Amino acid sequence: MLPQALIFDFNGVLVDDEIVHFELFQSLLLSRQIPLSRERYFERYFVFDDAGLFRQIFADTGRPLPESELRTLCSEKEQAYAALPDSRFRYYPGSEALARDAAASVPLAIASGARGAEIRRHLRARGLATLFPVVVSIDDVRCGKPDPESYLEAARRLGIDPRGCVAVEDSPGGVASARAAGMTTVGVGHSVPTARLGADLALETLEGLTWRSLTALLTAPGERGDARDAAR
Repeated sequence: MLPQALIFDFNGVLVDDEIVHFELFQSLLLSRQIPLSRERYFERYFVFDDAGLFRQIFADTGRPLPESELRTLCSEKEQAYAALPDSRFRYYPGSEALARDAAASVPLAIASGARGAEIRRHLRARGLATLFPVVVSIDDVRCGKPDPESYLEAARRLGIDPRGCVAVEDSPGGVASARAAGMTTVGVGHSVPTARLGADLALETLEGLTWRSLTALLTAPGERGDARDAAR
């Protein structure tokens, strides 16, 4: 099936804020006497939404996590992120350029474990809000990634068979989520080495990539190479 829609993960794909999230998680967990290293975060935890991460790390450390404490942790994390100035964030120009180019040919969506308010803030800041008629955040689903629900919901809202959707991800769990939904997966090495992603197409960067060159790479596996060369 030819690609009919393009769905982006958000954190680590459009906005370069995975380190920001790590630092906030690390600080909150340290206040509860739970250490979290950068290596461990990117090895195991960064696919999860906020609640999922707290649940998983408390389980891994053998600590009980009452629902009241979970709500407190999630609230503190959300408030800390919202309080950060816009200057704290960077964005991936290649991802933005691909989104703008692809929007002229196919519908776009976002499927993310982030809160809806966080996503909307960044889309407005970058002038991207009108490009994404569908935004599925953790607020819209019962199960976050690596469960496929967010991708299935994005496809449902777009009105497109999941098999016709291309998903762009930066985490192995995110790739697994999109693949379980039946989508073609593109993994970009913004956060971890591409060899870890397990995507149908793995790229170091999206810079220089157009919708046309991306579909060419996806539909001609034997020709896959550096997308920047394909875009020329």
